[in-house]
Amino acid sequence: MFKLYSKGCEYAVRALVYVIDGNDDGQARFLAAEICKQAAIPEAYTRKVFQALVQGGFLTAHRGPGGGYSLTRPSSEITILDVILAVDGEDTFGQCIMGLPGCGGEKPCPLHHIWVEAKERMLHQLRNCTLQEIKDTVVARQKLFKRKARAKKS
Repeated sequence: MFKLYSKGCEYAVRALVYVIDGNDDGQARFLAAEICKQAAIPEAYTRKVFQALVQGGFLTAHRGPGGGYSLTRPSSEITILDVILAVDGEDTFGQCIMGLPGCGGEKPCPLHHIWVEAKERMLHQLRNCTLQEIKDTVVARQKLFKRKARAKKS
């Protein structure tokens, strides 16, 4: 089965969407345990993902009492592609979609040309979608869901 990105990326995006609430100025700190609980993701694994985000320059780790993490820049400036590349690495989209070694322009697999076109469109979308946009979408859907639930009770 083809997966766009790893479970680590999934956890990173889910966690960062929860971080945005009140923590978008780079000053406010958040604790991994709190965010993991809110996002319903495993804390031990997510802490490793957070380290990749620290190394990628998206989070700052604060040690000691009152420590935690903070965003290094506004969520409107962090793209989904940024997060994927920080967690999964620069080669994430460089592999053959069929998993064949040596696939490329000179020796393409049967899906090579289709994948190249689809990948470019997908990368464009990921490069232009920010964490803030994801958060806005989540909030809008939650509000819609609540309205529909209230309407059903009436």
